[in-house]
Amino acid sequence: MLETGSYPAKILLFGEYTILNGSKALAIPYHELSGRWSFAELNSEAAVISHEALVSFLKHSLEDYLDYKRLKNDIDNGLWFDSSIPHGFGLGSSGALIAALYETYGLKKSHVLQDKQALAKLEDYFHGSSSGIDPLVSLIQKPLLIHSFDHVEIYEKAFNLSGFFLLNTNKPRVTGPLVSIYQEKMKDPEFKRGCAEVLSREVNFAVDAILGNDRSNLFHHLWLISKFQWEYFPEMIPTQMRGLWSKGLESGDYILKLCGAGGGGFILGFSDKLSATEKTEIFDPHELRDLK
Repeated sequence: MLETGSYPAKILLFGEYTILNGSKALAIPYHELSGRWSFAELNSEAAVISHEALVSFLKHSLEDYLDYKRLKNDIDNGLWFDSSIPHGFGLGSSGALIAALYETYGLKKSHVLQDKQALAKLEDYFHGSSSGIDPLVSLIQKPLLIHSFDHVEIYEKAFNLSGFFLLNTNKPRVTGPLVSIYQEKMKDPEFKRGCAEVLSREVNFAVDAILGNDRSNLFHHLWLISKFQWEYFPEMIPTQMRGLWSKGLESGDYILKLCGAGGGGFILGFSDKLSATEKTEIFDPHELRDLK
């Protein structure tokens, strides 16, 4: 019997897109959604899809990273990944699966950057090109402070997530085309300068503010991030969220920002003013999940 724990979703609090150009980023595990291995009968659509995905994954080049024979044997015996993490919503569904594969079948490395590189190679199967951040968060189940892709710090200290929430757009998205849009926009000198001089700067300030529990400045930096994304990333903000996004900027009662690539999935929100009831009323009918 395969004994294994659960592998949580991940949330990129800060650093969406700017991480590609050298800003800091902060990613956290989200245990309310997770996945685990199962040998239960393939009697549901989710189980069948998961199992078939693993069968297909076996065609990927695995020998340098995973115990291929043991994995194939378990897949032949009906292995699948039972996950509550929705696909295409920016919460690391494939990252959790790769973390489970690596921990259960991996040819282990001893250093976090070596693990990240191996995890990235494995997740390439799903995304074409992966940073390895998502599966690393699910694997170690601790926050990651990313100074750069080559300087990743496991953040051991607790920090205050009160006020943060996830808002479900109910619209799946695919990351690759959105990143391509961003890379194309970076060819525009004005956009590139704004990302370097405004967005990356505010992301770095916001990361410092939350880790330093500087609540008075956190909202200010979040507002500037949200405003920049509103003006320069319209393609990444789902149409049904634009009214709510604009009202937050105008009222100052709450802030909305991208959670990962955008375009759908979950939006990240923050408010230190609204009660739970008020948030429910404002964002109805969208599913709302507090992070605290």
